[in-house]
Amino acid sequence: MSTNKFHYGLFPLRIFLFPSEQTTLHIFEPRYLQLITDCLNNDDLFGIPYQGKTTLSELGSLVKIIQILKKYDNGEMDILVECSSNFKINHFENKNESKLYPSGTLMPLKSNEFNPSKELTDHATNYLTQLLENPKDSKNSELISFNNLINLVNLTDDEKIKFIGFSEIKKNDFLIKKFKFMDILLSQEKMVDQNFYLN
Repeated sequence: MSTNKFHYGLFPLRIFLFPSEQTTLHIFEPRYLQLITDCLNNDDLFGIPYQGKTTLSELGSLVKIIQILKKYDNGEMDILVECSSNFKINHFENKNESKLYPSGTLMPLKSNEFNPSKELTDHATNYLTQLLENPKDSKNSELISFNNLINLVNLTDDEKIKFIGFSEIKKNDFLIKKFKFMDILLSQEKMVDQNFYLN
């Protein structure tokens, strides 16, 4: 983990993104409209600490604004953001004198250096072979990259938070179980399509 600490505006949400993942946000509260305006004016990033059901996680996603998708007459806006890195909150300030929105000092987490095992790669390739029209495409290294593996298994935000804390072995085991489960679902779908119904 880096020892550098950086100060950013914060927008707690029940969203957790890995680097390069994108999402759209609808901004309507005055404090977060102020945050987005400040970020646009200063070409700055902002942090999205993960808001759990009962508590605010110390982990989150540092995001940059890619595009303003829509501006409404009442001042609200839709924006597209992309995660540049994940972080751990070092210090959280609910608000200060000059800003309506929270801010905090963040410590960036190391980029998710993850090496898929051969077993995981085989499971991913097998799953893709069933999904894709051209099976040769399933061997494409891009399709079994870290980000695509995460997208394929469709992790929930809570699962992503847990995943960050796993060892490499546990990360591989976790994703292999996900692919095995999805293989079962895919097989069941195919059987239903062929009018074979499982008991």
